[in-house]
Amino acid sequence: MLMQDLSKSVRPGATVACCVASAFLVLASVTPVLAGSSTSWVTQNHASTRLIADTIPWKGEKKALVAGIHIKLDDGWKTYWRYPGDSGLPPSFHWAGSRNLKEARVLWPAPLRFHDSAGTSIGYKNEVVFPVLIEPEKADEPVDLNLKMEFAVCADICIPAEADLKLTVGKDGFFSRSQAPLLTEYLSRVPTREASAGAKAPGVSSTEAQLAGKTPHLTVDAKFPAGAKKTDLFIEGPAGFYLAPAEPVSKQGDDTVRFKVDLTKGDDPKDLKGKTVTLTLVSDAGQAETSWRIE
Repeated sequence: MLMQDLSKSVRPGATVACCVASAFLVLASVTPVLAGSSTSWVTQNHASTRLIADTIPWKGEKKALVAGIHIKLDDGWKTYWRYPGDSGLPPSFHWAGSRNLKEARVLWPAPLRFHDSAGTSIGYKNEVVFPVLIEPEKADEPVDLNLKMEFAVCADICIPAEADLKLTVGKDGFFSRSQAPLLTEYLSRVPTREASAGAKAPGVSSTEAQLAGKTPHLTVDAKFPAGAKKTDLFIEGPAGFYLAPAEPVSKQGDDTVRFKVDLTKGDDPKDLKGKTVTLTLVSDAGQAETSWRIE
């Protein structure tokens, strides 16, 4: 069957292959000769996908080459972040077949939290652009991007999907229409490392790990800028370790929210000792990312 309820059958860490139904949604787009700044939109079953690119300022570089994986979703449908939560399928990106490409580094805009019958999922609704920092093998030559990605679009059911997108880009042109405003907007939503995020960004004020006993848990006090709204915290375990989503449990003063992870719901808590987890703090006033080594 083409349609499959992934929310009941997929856990974080599952391979893409285990989630793929007998037929994928295939989204294919090929650019014309001397490509413009984007592929055509291809729409099929609740999702439209394209690949965009432009040169924009980034971290001191005046002319960084940035692509974007642009997904638009029908009302009521969502797709997932790199850590999908209790259920779902994180997108995967493959660049095999690209020419003059040394590295394509995909960045992840801050996600949202959703609640449904399967629990808590983490991802995006309506629209998302995943910025991609492009590093050519030869800086003075164009790059032929060949992206194959696998992702899921979900409402009450989940549909596994594929995108096959090709775009030629270069720092010296081929741009018929600027994509810089859209790419800049989504780059601004990518969490920065806490140490470089600035005084007004959210940060972690305290952590506690209780790995034994009847109620093992992780606790994090996250401090947000004064007046910040839509505050949230996402904690990712080490590779292969299922960690239940962090839940807000109380406010500690005006700007600090305490989050707790119930470790009875995931893998063996003792396996976290000595491991590092990633903490992503999100608010309408800014976002930041940091690491926590659990002892």
